[in-house]
This record gives sequence, C-alpha cells and structure tokens, in this order.
Amino acid sequence: MMNKKKTLIETLHGSFMFIDNLPELINREDIYDNTGHVDTEFLIAILQWMRRMADIQLKIQKSLNKLLGVDDLPEKNGKQSDEGKKWSVEEILKHCTLENNILKLPQVQFNKKSYAESKKWIEEAGGSWQGGKVQGFTFPFNPERVFSVLNQGKRCNLQQEYQFFETPDDIADWLVMLVGGIHDADTVLEPSAGRGSLIRAVHRSCPSVMVECYELMPENREFLCSMPNVILLGEDFTKDNTGSYSKIIANPPFSGNQDIDHVRLMYERLEEGGILAAITSPHWKFASEKKCIDFRNWLEEIHGQVFEIGAGEFKNSGTAINTMAIVIKK
Repeated sequence: MMNKKKTLIETLHGSFMFIDNLPELINREDIYDNTGHVDTEFLIAILQWMRRMADIQLKIQKSLNKLLGVDDLPEKNGKQSDEGKKWSVEEILKHCTLENNILKLPQVQFNKKSYAESKKWIEEAGGSWQGGKVQGFTFPFNPERVFSVLNQGKRCNLQQEYQFFETPDDIADWLVMLVGGIHDADTVLEPSAGRGSLIRAVHRSCPSVMVECYELMPENREFLCSMPNVILLGEDFTKDNTGSYSKIIANPPFSGNQDIDHVRLMYERLEEGGILAAITSPHWKFASEKKCIDFRNWLEEIHGQVFEIGAGEFKNSGTAINTMAIVIKK
C-alpha cells in the first residue's frame, strides 16, 4: 500500500514538469496557420486542455473531500441554492461547467426568467437539453469554443454570427437536380458548406465525387473535416479566387447582399459550360439599390434562371424568410 502511495506522490510531483513549460512553449507560437488564417485547431487544443485540467482539478477536489470526510456540506449548498435565485443569466452561465462535452447547469435554484434566458442563450450556441441520465445540454459539435464564450457570461448566437441556416434535404436534392445531377467527371464546389447538407445531397447523386468547400464557423469546419470525399479549402470563399469548377451549389449568407456577391464570385469560378445553383433572398429582385439593379441586369444578360422556393421551407432551420434559387450556365 505504501509503495502505491509513494508512486502516486511521485506522479503528482512529476506531472508539473511539462505543465511548467507550457506557457513558454505557447508563447513561442503565433495565432495564425500556414495560410494566414487564425489557427482554430491550435486555439481549440489549448481550450480543450484548459477544460480538461479544470475537470481533473474538480475530480481531485472531490476525491480529497471524500478522504477528509467533507464531501457533503448541506448548509453551504442550501445557502448557494438561495443565492441562485438572484443570479442573472450572465451569472448562471459563469457557473456552468463542461463535462465530457455536456454543458451542466449549476446545482442551484434559479428564478424563472433568468433560467429561460440562459436556456435560450445556450440553444443559440447550438446546445439542446437532454434529460434522463444526461441532465445537460449536448452539442452536435465540439463545444469547447462556444462554452468558453458562454462561460464568460457572453452571448454566442451562431446563426446570427455566421448566417448559418442549414439547407433542408429536399431543397438540397432539388438544387443538385437543377445543375443536372453530379457525375464522376465533375469538379464540385460548395462555397459556404455549413454542416454539409448540400455536400450530402451531392454524394447522394454521386458518392465518389470529391467536393471542395469553404466554411467560416469553426465548429462546422471540424465537422466537415470528418466527412468522406470532402476537401476543406479554407474559411472565406470571397477571399480566394483559385480553382475552377463544373458544378457549384450553394446556400450563401443573405445579410448585406452577401448572397448576390457570392453568386457573382461563383460565376467567376465556373468553367466554360459549367453550371451553378444558389439559394438567395428575394431582396435583390425588387430593391432599388444600385448593387441590386446591376445584379438584375447582369443576370438577364447571362440568361440566368430564377425559381421561387415556397415560404416556410427553412422553418425547421430557424428562419421563416422567403427564398429563391438562381441557376446559371456559363
């Protein structure tokens, strides 16, 4: 028994040797990757390590409390429970923990308004409440980054920040049909890939084709890297002009006329004889802004086609906005 304890003591002392050098190792690096973009893989690795260390510290504290016989403190817990009723949404989120990628609320009583607002903020960040044995919020991606934002008492609305509204499967399959289907010889681009809804539609048409894509949201990029026959080229499609494609299929962001900017850039990346299909808002069709007028004239000159999409098609994706599809052959 004493030998085991001695080994444990040596392990506890030895574990600091690497940890002590970590700040210096991190300071030697910079925040950018080889392409000049923010190295999100590096940042997420640091955040994951910090979170794991915090989890380990909590578990060791519980083990120590058990050894000392002080793991149950009902008076303190009761006092904290009462204090929780006064907490704002920011205070609730600052007391949340992340355990095995599950966001756990603090074990206190909240007032109804703050709890409802906290739940809304977590859902905006991609979380979904799971009851039963889980009793926490789960995420369809690695939640380290969004948790680090929420845990500072800050909002992390992914749809608002990244204009991410996933394309329903039936609309995605329809867009693939509009470009004439996908074949082995096609070169395919998805300029704002999200979590791969359009890519999956492409692969339903032709499983073997390689799809190149871009995506801004770090959590979505991580998801895309796990998909077969997908090459993630970078974050921002609008900042790259290399490569040409026979098929381009997209659901770009709408705000600030980004959708029509994307369509024009997609056209530049099309091969001669290539075809693109993109979902847009209807704003450009009637707006009096010069950019929209120029886009209407340009679309007519190149014989682009416009197809209406029924209202409410994106309701399950979190928006009731009307949409349409533009199809252009070069």
